[in-house]
Amino acid sequence: MSLTSESGVRAAGRARRPGRPPTIDAAAIGGAVVTVGFREVTFAAVADRLGVGQATVYRHAANRDELVRLGLEEAVSGFAWPDLTGRWDSLLRRWAVASWRAWEKHPGAVFAISRGVIPPSIVGLADRIGGALVERGFIAADAVLAVDLVFDLAADNRRGVEALDTIREPGETAARGGVEHGWRTAPVSPGPEGRHEVRAEMVRAIRVEPVEWFERKLGVVLAGIAQELAPRQEETP
Repeated sequence: MSLTSESGVRAAGRARRPGRPPTIDAAAIGGAVVTVGFREVTFAAVADRLGVGQATVYRHAANRDELVRLGLEEAVSGFAWPDLTGRWDSLLRRWAVASWRAWEKHPGAVFAISRGVIPPSIVGLADRIGGALVERGFIAADAVLAVDLVFDLAADNRRGVEALDTIREPGETAARGGVEHGWRTAPVSPGPEGRHEVRAEMVRAIRVEPVEWFERKLGVVLAGIAQELAPRQEETP
């Protein structure tokens, strides 16, 4: 599925002209939100993209959160999610990394998710993944907890990455550089041996590819799920 529906592309390509405004639907608006970008989205920007008046957009979205929700629905529905085959741990790993990549593809989207702007497609994904874990022997409560753990981790990590790497003003440096500078230049307090090694590892963690650091954290979470929640013998569909 394309992130911008065919009707959205046609509408977006029209110049605004006198007379009856072009017909749009929720999918077209969602596609326009994705194109404009979740950080920059406004009713004016979406209306301009579609070649309609803002009042037309308001008929489908009463406020900015509803506008963003339509965009999230298109973004999530159009993303290439993995399959639900294999062991529960490999399945959860694939889906958690895919979730991280989905938010990477759409900067700003994860902040809306964290505010509780949840489209139906995300609810459907959670149902599917949780159901797959139940098929593998998890009880429903443990399946929900496992899904929540890995997807919260993906969202929280992605939100932190965006906060550190966003440049908001021309000429401004990203916050990540300041964080690294702070860790590099702060004096190491005297104490047990190993503190210099710890400091060096912290600097490395700041500089490492964000998805690599996320996957390391994910491995620890999956190990905890294996210990505390997973059935001792699972069924593999």
